[in-house]
Amino acid sequence: MASTAARTNETVIREAYAAFNEGDMETVFSIMSPDVEWVEPQGSRFSGTHRGADSVMEEVFAPVAAEMAEFVVEVDRVIDAGDTVVVLGTDRGTVRDSGETVAAPFAHVIELRDGQITRCSNYTDTHAWEQALAA
Repeated sequence: MASTAARTNETVIREAYAAFNEGDMETVFSIMSPDVEWVEPQGSRFSGTHRGADSVMEEVFAPVAAEMAEFVVEVDRVIDAGDTVVVLGTDRGTVRDSGETVAAPFAHVIELRDGQITRCSNYTDTHAWEQALAA
């Protein structure tokens, strides 16, 4: 991985998504500020504001991994606006217990400082998620 100073915020975010899809949570964790704020939308079983990288891992990422047999975050577009990066894409996965699939479009609005994520606001189709998880 290149030094943080030489990388754009877009590059940092693309690396984070690639690491997530490869199951490399160590890299994902290293890209998050220790005091990151992670906002999941109302209407989701993961909803709320999760504070701290440990909380994000325990309250968002681990429960998703437990529910899903397969899960990837497909990135369609990354918009680099300096300290804010917007990622548009689709969450795709298969629910472990039922075999139901989910394909939920999302927009992630991510704020960075010194090459680390300080805040992520997730806008996604919570209805698609809940339908798949409730099946």
